[in-house]
Amino acid sequence: MGETVWSTAFFRALRPKSRLTVSEWADKYRHVAPGTSPEPGPWRTSRVPYLREPMDVIGDADTETVVMQCSSQIGKSELHLNVMGYFADQEPSPQLMIYPTVEAAEAFSKERIDPTFKYSPGLKHKLHEGKEGRGAAKKSSTTIRMKHYAGGYIALVGANSPAGLASRPIRILLADEIDRYGVTQEGDPLKLGIQRTTNFHNRKKVFVSTPVLEETSKIHKWFKLSDQRYYHVPCPCCGTMQVMKWSQVRWDKSDSGEALPETARYECCECGGIMRGSGKPDVDWLAKGVWIAEHTGVKGIVGFHINSLYSPWVALSELVEEFTEATRNRDKNGLMEFINLKLGEPWKEDAKDDIDPEYLLQRRIRFEEFLPDDVLLLSAGVDVQDTYLVCELVGWGKGKESWGIEYKIFPGDPAQDVVWKQLDEYLLRSWSFRDGRKLQISSVCIDSGGHFTTEVYRFTKPRESRRIYSIRGRGGVGLPFIGKPSNNNRVGAMLFNLGVDDGKGTIMARIKLHDPGPGYMHFPLDSDRGYDTEYFKGLLSEKKIFEYKNGQTKEKWVKVYERNEPLDCRNYATAAMEILNPNFNWLAEQEMRGNVYVQNSSGIRRRRRRVISKGVTI
Repeated sequence: MGETVWSTAFFRALRPKSRLTVSEWADKYRHVAPGTSPEPGPWRTSRVPYLREPMDVIGDADTETVVMQCSSQIGKSELHLNVMGYFADQEPSPQLMIYPTVEAAEAFSKERIDPTFKYSPGLKHKLHEGKEGRGAAKKSSTTIRMKHYAGGYIALVGANSPAGLASRPIRILLADEIDRYGVTQEGDPLKLGIQRTTNFHNRKKVFVSTPVLEETSKIHKWFKLSDQRYYHVPCPCCGTMQVMKWSQVRWDKSDSGEALPETARYECCECGGIMRGSGKPDVDWLAKGVWIAEHTGVKGIVGFHINSLYSPWVALSELVEEFTEATRNRDKNGLMEFINLKLGEPWKEDAKDDIDPEYLLQRRIRFEEFLPDDVLLLSAGVDVQDTYLVCELVGWGKGKESWGIEYKIFPGDPAQDVVWKQLDEYLLRSWSFRDGRKLQISSVCIDSGGHFTTEVYRFTKPRESRRIYSIRGRGGVGLPFIGKPSNNNRVGAMLFNLGVDDGKGTIMARIKLHDPGPGYMHFPLDSDRGYDTEYFKGLLSEKKIFEYKNGQTKEKWVKVYERNEPLDCRNYATAAMEILNPNFNWLAEQEMRGNVYVQNSSGIRRRRRRVISKGVTI
């Protein structure tokens, strides 16, 4: 009897354990750590039913590549954590997670991975916390960017520093936000990661990202190569299964034409019935959805597309509010962010080249000697050339509607004081409205990237209380228009790095607006203000193109006209306004308009003069 019991237990132990899918494993062993989510506790795939199939397909033996083109706030970080945990526990393997930057990788490691291992029953004791090496050289085998466990590890790298990809064979590749990867000296980080999987016949490659530009989008390209699955949900009224699209979202407007987000609803494309209201979607209803592939003949690459309309954390009214805000202000960047981050779609640049210098010449209107009534503040941008300075003065109103006030050249050697004194006198001027009110310049940006860097610093440093700043333009995709300022230079001048490509894109989008309103650019007909044919050629002197090189599509700005100072000056004047981050509705209520910034600057200057020894203020 005893031998029979022992034999049964022995052979039961040898029997392979039943294989769990990724979602089954997550439901059984994953715990969402407190402080990492608004819904901590045991993981429940039923809370995000559209993630079940993507997770399970990743664990499917017949699938090598899984692509998810998605919006934000759909649970992609949770998908990463579930897949990572599954392969650490069920199929121990070497894993590599690539993030856009080293900083992002380290933050995810500390804020999400470590708590997940700490609180999840299936992972709690997996990581090796011991020491490796000998003597003083001993170090922990588990670090921020390397997690060791029996049978494998999780390595985390940034796409901006992919040295860790060079010689590390991996079975599981998890690549996050691949549209934010640049190409480094080592090459394309995604390609390098893919190459590291070639030693494993059962490799897995998972690419998840919100898209950016259609012409350069890696995730969109991979999705097009896949079987292209979309999540279909049923209409509660007629039962029609359909993909939720923004074109079916409706909302009412007030008598004044303002959108009423609280009236938002989603209408069925078949019967017109209301499928969901202005709040968050019902999870039980989402669970009735199914993924349907549009290209069933494609094998080996499974692709999923999903947007924020399905997110259990996003109310429809919030989406309507974001969309109407971007369209009301004709904000290209805001609309692009909505398309990318909320709809999970790539932005398609308008290829129509319907703007030329002659058109802008004909569009000019006469200002006479006064500021236009709707101008709320003035900013200026200054470019420094070898034999002259050039400055554009721009007026700004609600919705960042702009008026070119004057484009002026100051002849002279920037190495000498004379031309700088002339510029200073100009920047101190007041400009009059028809009713006699006056406006001074609120902020100025001066380019320091040429041959006269020290001269620019010496000019701006003592005038920073007037919000006159040194700037340096940096070209490149993905750089923020206004970078973090620093004063790490010999003069100690405050220096802003500008993502000039982003600024140029904004200017070109605004030039194409044909009707006055938010974002529209007005130009004066008055002959003495400098807005002639040469100015408009310079404003349109650069064009964005897409270049295919070394297997990569890159965007770049190229000159189509030699003199580009007008474009640079407008870019710098725009930056000067953005640095202020003005509330135009509030400014419109102030009698002083943009002079409130000038008044505040004067106050700062006076207070600094009253600081005596050891910082005591009197």
